[in-house]
Amino acid sequence: MRRLALLALSILVLATVFAKEAMASSEQVLSEKERYALAESLRLGLAGTQDVVAAYQEMQALAQTGNARAQAKLAYYHLKGVGTVPDPDAAIEWYKQAIDGGREGVRTSLGKVLMRQGQTDAALEQLTLASAAGIEKAQVIRAIYHYEGKFGAKSDVEFGRAELTRFAKAGDMTSMQVVLMAMNAGKTFDVDPVRMSEHMISTARNDDGKTGGQAAEGLLRLWRERTDKEALALRAEMVAHAGLRGRIRAEDRLLLAYDTHDARAFRKEAEQIIAQTARSDYARAVLVVSRLDKNAFVHVLQEELRTRGYRVGKTTGIFNTRTLNAVVKFCADTNIQRDCRLGPLRSKVIKVIVGELAAMPPTL
Repeated sequence: MRRLALLALSILVLATVFAKEAMASSEQVLSEKERYALAESLRLGLAGTQDVVAAYQEMQALAQTGNARAQAKLAYYHLKGVGTVPDPDAAIEWYKQAIDGGREGVRTSLGKVLMRQGQTDAALEQLTLASAAGIEKAQVIRAIYHYEGKFGAKSDVEFGRAELTRFAKAGDMTSMQVVLMAMNAGKTFDVDPVRMSEHMISTARNDDGKTGGQAAEGLLRLWRERTDKEALALRAEMVAHAGLRGRIRAEDRLLLAYDTHDARAFRKEAEQIIAQTARSDYARAVLVVSRLDKNAFVHVLQEELRTRGYRVGKTTGIFNTRTLNAVVKFCADTNIQRDCRLGPLRSKVIKVIVGELAAMPPTL
């Protein structure tokens, strides 16, 4: 009998050890809930080893049994490319199966994917159904899309404005962020922006959980362009918030570092931030560096290639011959030569290279 360390995910991650017979003829002893937890544990590396391909295979097998919760999560895997290539169409189909299985709240995620795919009428339909079911997140997203005109001719800007105002006054952090950003751009809402900002700051400082994290995220988005002393202090405080999503933390740490360091110091700081970023947020973080400072990106690229066994010489932040040779070999090893021929520092090529780096764990 071999033992697998499993971590059941809920609001907190609970560690549980399950037993499996090693003999091929043994019966499956894991419940559906335990199989779901196993897949998520493998995805996040919570049991010590991250294996997104195994996570995908386990979640797919469970979804194919008709488990609606697994179907919804498998849709997310397809959407984000967890253990498989990103496939929004497959995500849409799995979301639909999950809805058929009774997970009404999934309509919100389906509506967002449909909107990104340009299927605005279908997105409106799903968000309207979810809103009618009392799902507040869907109501907020529908209001935002209406206000921003994303439903095209079916957009009702005034309805969106009224709904956003209602939710913002009720304390919804996403609505507050949208309203305040719109007001910063000169739009009119029937709210007090000073009191709303103060409320968000107070919430972030007094809530270490999800709501506080949402407040911190909203404040970071609102203050990203500000570099005065007060703004930098608040940004530094918010980026350390315990409830902040990993992707936002990595991105805003980089933006803050860029605003508070000279070019040479930023390269080193960016390298450290990337090294501390979770693998699930790695690609996004490196792409942020590439947009902020190409030399900093080359510095990070040199370090990342080195940790994967490629000879890049000294880390300089300069795209020299040794770096070029290492990139050429990396592109050949990962079968992306066609993309790389367009030029390793072009935005489209950087995205492909970073995607391959994200899929290849460091070996050193």
